[in-house]
Amino acid sequence: MIGNYSSTNDGTSTGISAGPTAKVFGFTLPTGSDYTLDNITLRLLGYNTTAGEVALLRIYEDVNKTSTDPIGIGSVLQSLLFTNPSSSSDTVNNFTFTPASTFTFKANTRYWVSLGVTAGQFNWSANSPSVVPTGLSGITNDGYRLTANAAIGPYTVSATQNSFDIQATVATSVPFDFDPSLGVAVLGGGWLLRKHLKNKKSTKV
Repeated sequence: MIGNYSSTNDGTSTGISAGPTAKVFGFTLPTGSDYTLDNITLRLLGYNTTAGEVALLRIYEDVNKTSTDPIGIGSVLQSLLFTNPSSSSDTVNNFTFTPASTFTFKANTRYWVSLGVTAGQFNWSANSPSVVPTGLSGITNDGYRLTANAAIGPYTVSATQNSFDIQATVATSVPFDFDPSLGVAVLGGGWLLRKHLKNKKSTKV
């Protein structure tokens, strides 16, 4: 759906440590289709769950598209939780976070994806020079923000465009469940009504 994995030279990174520190990126979906989230992949350095690192990935939604960061007016933290990938190495790598439940990105809506840490510390890698996130036609890249206090801010614009990839599938509506027996019953009822009216007319004096 959107990402910037066109190259991975890992020329720079953003350090994220336990506590309120968070790095976020934002995007706005165009009008048209909704998308069901498949997974989010981040390129991380020093992410070692065996050593105790615990990442906190969160999504904020802004249907009014007025916010400039996750705590802006109109931006709402979603209840979605993620299943974190495991790692026993500090080596830089791609780590895929999968949603613990179904989540749908709505058309014509702004989203902020936030990466924090609840235990330990690690780095979120980026290319140098930066690779601008791109994706499906009409999607808007709203840039990156960094804060030392995710709950209250402030969030400042960050020029470091950390490497990520969001995979999503076009959401499909549930088809109408037609019961053919109901249709037969309706047709049969109509036939009986017409027969009754015809008999009534033929017996009228």
